[in-house]
Amino acid sequence: MRCRGRNKAVFLLALLVVLSIFFETRVSGQVPSSDFYADVRVNMEDNAIAFYTVNITLGPRAVKMLKEADCKFKIQIPKWASPKLVYSTEMPALLLPDGSKIKLRLESGGNYDYLIAEMPLNAESINATIKIGFVQRDVIVGNSIGFKLPILTGFNILPEYVNFTLRTSGRIENYMQYLVDFNPIFENNTAVGLWNLYFRPTTVGDINGSIYFSKSFDKCVIESLSREIEVTEHLQVLVKDRLRVRYVGRGSVIEVLKASIPANISDRVRAKDSLGPLQKYSDTFTGSNISTVRIYSRYLLDPGREYEAIVEYDIPIKNILKSTSGNTISILIRDLANYSDIVNTYSLSVKAKSLGNWKIVFDSTTLDLEKDGVFIANFTNAMPDLLIQPVSIIFTYSQIEAGKSISIILGILTLAILLVIDIFRGKTIPVEETKEKKEIESIIERMIEALNEKIDYESRLEEIKVKNTLGKISSREYKTSVEEYERRITGAEKRIIKVIEQISLKNPKVGEEVKRNYDVFEEIDNDLRKMIDNTIEKFRSGRITRSVFENLAKKYLKDNRKRREAATEDIYKTLGKLGQ
Repeated sequence: MRCRGRNKAVFLLALLVVLSIFFETRVSGQVPSSDFYADVRVNMEDNAIAFYTVNITLGPRAVKMLKEADCKFKIQIPKWASPKLVYSTEMPALLLPDGSKIKLRLESGGNYDYLIAEMPLNAESINATIKIGFVQRDVIVGNSIGFKLPILTGFNILPEYVNFTLRTSGRIENYMQYLVDFNPIFENNTAVGLWNLYFRPTTVGDINGSIYFSKSFDKCVIESLSREIEVTEHLQVLVKDRLRVRYVGRGSVIEVLKASIPANISDRVRAKDSLGPLQKYSDTFTGSNISTVRIYSRYLLDPGREYEAIVEYDIPIKNILKSTSGNTISILIRDLANYSDIVNTYSLSVKAKSLGNWKIVFDSTTLDLEKDGVFIANFTNAMPDLLIQPVSIIFTYSQIEAGKSISIILGILTLAILLVIDIFRGKTIPVEETKEKKEIESIIERMIEALNEKIDYESRLEEIKVKNTLGKISSREYKTSVEEYERRITGAEKRIIKVIEQISLKNPKVGEEVKRNYDVFEEIDNDLRKMIDNTIEKFRSGRITRSVFENLAKKYLKDNRKRREAATEDIYKTLGKLGQ
């Protein structure tokens, strides 16, 4: 009897556990899988933005379950966290090992919201990385910034475990009081992080506390930016930025905005408020083609006070032209003011004055617009890279003030390549001249394409080297990526040399000058490459700390692309002499 009683008790206990797990799974809407793992790593520095890198591994059973769920991978986030999501050109997104990026879309649910990615499931197992961010500027007191972060343990497939790690460049306060389930990470007896290993999580939670940074958060945050871009019939680009800022420091401030803009445009910047012009000051670092424009309010701002200002400027035509082909003009607007901080509410309006339809490409979106149509896009918590995201517009000649005899001065990229085209004069052009002109245009376009590809893959190569040094990618992925990037760089270099040879055949003097300018570009490119390699070597040899390396690498990766692009300017200026 006792044996039977014990067996019955064991059976009932086992049944209770099974029912409990089943009920819990049904309630959370998750499906269990023993081959799905997630490693959540969060980094928060004194800009008060928490950046998430979530590495996920999906095994065969998890992949099968996703296929049954229409290939939709869902990340569950609390309702309070949705308004804090950061948007940029890189996030929120899911990145696959082949370099492809899938944008995550936000979908509202009952008790929770969801970030959803429609994943290609072509393999038995998948490794992917999720990039998201949450702005943390609700509670700022002096040098301390309060944080409230979702742990991200909720997925539509229940993982075996979720490992959660938060690291900061400051000192975490109050974690023992509020975060008793987390273990602190200490460096030099200072709590700089928190971690916990969750086994078979079933619900979404959050952690909160405050972080003390050595640098005071003393600045004007941008509450809203309404940007209006107007392209005239003569391809003039006029930009008007309406900004509302709020001072969150502890003293008082008169400098309310700091904008980075190409040096040749900085003199065109005008600032004003409702009463009239505002004082501004521009400065340019030696050897840089970027100026910093500082804008001052009419009066001192106290903590919590808001201020509205308008920043206007026009972009010269030589800075915007991308290409010409047939009867089509394609312009690329990219020299937009960068305010170097997140914008709570960003509204973009683009208007093109023409007598016909036009096409716009922005943030991977292509849209055909009718005559007098206006393109509008709205974002919350927009990062600086989204604010300066290039805008591409395509016209045809017949759409540009048809019926009038005009000449349009064309430039290619950011260069002073001036071509005067008589569009509507009905002028007869000899076949030989037309052929020669097309050959020159083709040479210029091939040179631009090859240089852009070289710059792009040089930047990718540097980035993958930094990731490998920090242990953020596998050795196999690193080797594959390096081989691919070096192959693309070598291919681009061969095409550049071939184009220079073709230029020399057309015009030996121009060819020699282009080659000389390209040699200068190569010297700058090599110096930038050495800068990254030397920094990596210093870190590996222990001469600089991980934190210093990360900060330096972040700065170099950001600046090197701009420096390479600036170094191509003389090449393109020389190309403008072809055919003259």
